[in-house]
Amino acid sequence: MRTAYNVRFHVMLRRTAIAALVGGSRMAAHRMVQLGRYLGEADGTALLLDCRTRRLIAAARSDLACQWLAPPGSTLKPFSLSALMETGKVAAEEQFLCPGQLEIAGKSFACSHPPMGVAMRVSTAIAYSCNCFVAHFAQRFEPGALARYLERAGLTSRTGLLGDDEVVGEVQSAESTDARQLQALGEQRVLVTALEMVVAYHRLASRASHPEMASILEGLEGAVEYGTAQHAGVPGIKVAGKTGTVRTSTGGHAAWFTGFAASRAPAVVVTVLVHGRSGGADAAPIAGRILKAHRAGLL
Repeated sequence: MRTAYNVRFHVMLRRTAIAALVGGSRMAAHRMVQLGRYLGEADGTALLLDCRTRRLIAAARSDLACQWLAPPGSTLKPFSLSALMETGKVAAEEQFLCPGQLEIAGKSFACSHPPMGVAMRVSTAIAYSCNCFVAHFAQRFEPGALARYLERAGLTSRTGLLGDDEVVGEVQSAESTDARQLQALGEQRVLVTALEMVVAYHRLASRASHPEMASILEGLEGAVEYGTAQHAGVPGIKVAGKTGTVRTSTGGHAAWFTGFAASRAPAVVVTVLVHGRSGGADAAPIAGRILKAHRAGLL
């Protein structure tokens, strides 16, 4: 049975690498093997997307990219805050002093960043992945509003990037205050595939030069420069991205990183989803290796 609370595998293809249909032509098998090298022993999937053509450059574990539905965790925060700003529910410079501790529906979602001593705004909340900031302003959502925004963002749409075996994400309407907060944090009532996430961040990347994206982009850059995603950094270029960590039904964690480079003139989007301790410790380093390899002309 499908649920919005647990990470699930729907592995329908064999573990061996496949040459998947991409943009009407076949992705070279060696590209998939190359990307698998950067994934290493991690149990998960990685994708590299060309921003100009919207085609995959390379993929590792295409079966999981198509079939693994997981809550996006904090990788959803840029969308949640963008939805609030677009509807006038929060201003980019609006401030909130993070209390550090957060409890929703009897569970702790305390912030992991150090005590700040100064008020957060949208950009710093993204950079430091501040749960308290997002949950506070998520109370301003009308019931079901974020779900509708996420659907328009493509998180329940087939991407068509890897053939016909792709499952579609699930977004449920969040009615209560607790439900709206948990959905905005990417914890509940939303499940996505890595394919959907790489396309969603491609949409963010395509708007990187738009003035209304300034605070979101600044936050994504900050996450890589000094926040939770520092291991995804690449010397010589600015990377914009976000980590996410979600507890699985088995007690482990699904670890995300998704982002794009260069931040102000995006060429590629990378998404990594693996089993691990956290997005910062496990997914971000893989993304960093992939981006460095692409910059060096190896991918």
